[in-house]
Amino acid sequence: MNKLLLLVFVVLLTGVAAAQIPRTADPVRQNWPHPIPCRIQDGPNPNLFVMTLGNVQTPLAQGIFDPVKDAVKLNNGIIRENYYRDTLGIRYYRPIDKTIFPLPPSGWCSWYFYYQHVNDEEVRRNAQWIADNLKDYGAQYVQVDDGWQAEPRGSRDWTGIRPLFPRGMADLASYIKSLGLKPGIWLAPHGQSNEEVVKGNPGVFMLKPDGTSASSSWEGKWLVDPTTPETMNYLNDLFSTLTEWGYEYFKIDGQPTVVSEFRRAKSFMKNAKETDDVADLYRNTLAPIRAAIGPKSYLLGCWGIPLEGVGYMNGSRTGGDVVLSWDSFFTALSCTNRYYFLHNIVWYCDPDVMILRSPMTIDQARVWATLQGLTGQALLTSDRVMDWSEERVRIARSVYPAVDIRPLDLYPSRQNKNIWDLKVNHLNRNYDVVGVFNYDSTKPDQVYLGWKDLGLPDNAAVHVYDFWNKEYLGAWKAGMAVDVASTACRVLTLLPANDNIQLVSTSRHITQGWVDLLDLNTDAPNNTLNGKSKVMKNDPYELRFAFPPGKNFAVARAAAKSAAGGVGVKTTNHQGWSAVQIDSPQTTEITWEVSFEPADFYHYPVQALSRVRAERVGYDGVNLTWGAQYYLNVGYQVYLDGSLVGYAPQNSFPLRGLEPVRTYSVAVETVWQDGAVSPTRAELEVNIKSMLPAETYLSDLQPIRSGVGSGGGRRGMGMGRGFGRGRGQTPGRISLAGKIYEHGISIAANSQFEYDLMGIYDTFTALAGLDDSIPAESTGVEFIIAGDGKELWRSGLMKKSDAPKPLQVKVTGVKRLLIQVSAANDVSRDQADLADAKLTITKW
Repeated sequence: MNKLLLLVFVVLLTGVAAAQIPRTADPVRQNWPHPIPCRIQDGPNPNLFVMTLGNVQTPLAQGIFDPVKDAVKLNNGIIRENYYRDTLGIRYYRPIDKTIFPLPPSGWCSWYFYYQHVNDEEVRRNAQWIADNLKDYGAQYVQVDDGWQAEPRGSRDWTGIRPLFPRGMADLASYIKSLGLKPGIWLAPHGQSNEEVVKGNPGVFMLKPDGTSASSSWEGKWLVDPTTPETMNYLNDLFSTLTEWGYEYFKIDGQPTVVSEFRRAKSFMKNAKETDDVADLYRNTLAPIRAAIGPKSYLLGCWGIPLEGVGYMNGSRTGGDVVLSWDSFFTALSCTNRYYFLHNIVWYCDPDVMILRSPMTIDQARVWATLQGLTGQALLTSDRVMDWSEERVRIARSVYPAVDIRPLDLYPSRQNKNIWDLKVNHLNRNYDVVGVFNYDSTKPDQVYLGWKDLGLPDNAAVHVYDFWNKEYLGAWKAGMAVDVASTACRVLTLLPANDNIQLVSTSRHITQGWVDLLDLNTDAPNNTLNGKSKVMKNDPYELRFAFPPGKNFAVARAAAKSAAGGVGVKTTNHQGWSAVQIDSPQTTEITWEVSFEPADFYHYPVQALSRVRAERVGYDGVNLTWGAQYYLNVGYQVYLDGSLVGYAPQNSFPLRGLEPVRTYSVAVETVWQDGAVSPTRAELEVNIKSMLPAETYLSDLQPIRSGVGSGGGRRGMGMGRGFGRGRGQTPGRISLAGKIYEHGISIAANSQFEYDLMGIYDTFTALAGLDDSIPAESTGVEFIIAGDGKELWRSGLMKKSDAPKPLQVKVTGVKRLLIQVSAANDVSRDQADLADAKLTITKW
């Protein structure tokens, strides 16, 4: 049989074999693919990013996505067919096959510490440490990156091994497996840098008629020809060799570069037809790779996002390389925001490695770990792990392994959202694990968490537990203000309170129960809870219990046991909550039972505040502040127009989403742990419009839309500019009739700007004309000012010789101000100016 046909047959056969593997009782394998709740756009809070774990139901869902049909059925009954393929542009969409890989990979990669200076001994040292310290926590893979292949360093010659691996790559793979781990290897298989290899494999590489390379790129000096059977055999042989060495995880790099080069050099392919699709030609090269490694090996596409590999690849890097810096964290953050909708639906997303080592601060290490832990993406670290401090080890252990999290939000985002809500349903325990982030490196932040925004009841108390800081923060209604240091995050467990003692958190994993809690039962009449947990060797395991609001208990009895024995138990009682610590000399399953008895509740008579102040933030918010109290309290409750907004642990609170022309009544009271409040509230009236300056230059506002023509366009198209001191924009100038103006906006002819005035302003004034830089032969322009779709002012045709025209229009109550510049010549881009353009508020 022709070897190329045999390869195709093997691919088809392995696909059938994979489909026939019996499914176990593991619910991850049994249930997928199945319909899941989804959002297809942001809700009222645009800073919210939502994920799910388990069979979650939430009022935030805008519909149901069926991954088999690739269809979204919205709550209003509208069905969007081929949602991933057509709406999201995933041409080769198919639901991820979780039969063999029910979870994303977790482990270690050599690249981001050693780069091309990696060696055999260092890989073994890291592997041994992982086996001793992270394997029980779910780390499985040890992946050797660039630097193992033949000299010179950085080559694309896969036929040799560097001397720094004197025992060979097969021996290294065998050693990794002996530790109970899985070996992985990196390569850029479509490229080659050794001319002798090219000569020895005729028909494999694309060549020009003169015999020189048709493609020299990052992938290699030579690139394979995807149209020849010789290439298919070459790739199959290469990966068969790596598989025979014992590798089970393959990171194939530079894949978008390969597709780009195939497109550029298609004319040099031996058998390419004009009608051949380059993406399909690329996919042809993945077939022999998959055939060689088989269905039980993990294939990771890299770097950028090789969407052409969907269906062949188990996972994909979704962004560029990270480096050791806070700024580089944004590489992982941005690709998560942009491509997370693919994760655990199309393939497992890989935002690149998690870096925890110094000089990343502990706070920054927690941020990076939280990104991984709350999204469940592929989890590989790339530090010299044996150098981690005790706290950095704890951070890593808290997020290993990656678990079966998938997005609720099935759409891309370019925004770095700062509230990440992981909704969990486990053992009939429904709770949220919320990450609150501050990405700013210059100042702390205070973020409002509204229970309603998160789909939680806002009229009932919600228990709040701080995971990283290991403390219970109380049970509060409506929401709370969360203080976050710069380049830091808070991870809060939110559990709606009831009349019983509840398990609010466990210490093993950031998901707080999903990984470790195997069974949970509540005997409410006897104030007793019991369950089963998996605990780690010599790693104290904590169960955290919260009491009904206003009540207090203490542990009366706590017991835990395992089949092997030797389990120790320690209890700690606090007002409002208790913790039970369980210690085991080995990794094992334990059963536990905790009984509680009523305990005294200390009450302090909180005192009233004297005064509240408000500072404007933008056009729709204020920051409330008040003097810190001398006497004891646990915080404050804030009301807006008589309705509770939430709890503040400190003497400040952010209010956002206010209507700027409306007057609000704000009140603040002091509160104690049992919900008792001060006898009176400090009150204040807030009106944002009254807090604004009387005049605002239009150049100080950001247009919400700008574009070409009367139909509008998108922001940032370069159709106009704004000038004004304090804006931080590119320097420029406006010159009319020989006079230079420091403030104003410049708009290219046949363009428009639209501004959201929010009904704040009363008058718009400016001086309109053609800029002095425009040649005298210009055909002229016309300015049109409109408010909420109604024309307010029209200049008539203005030529270069005309004097600038002053305009003054009433804009009281106007929300959308449209400024349009048209020209007799449709292709004209003459610079039209509105000098000294300003908006005025008539003070009352």
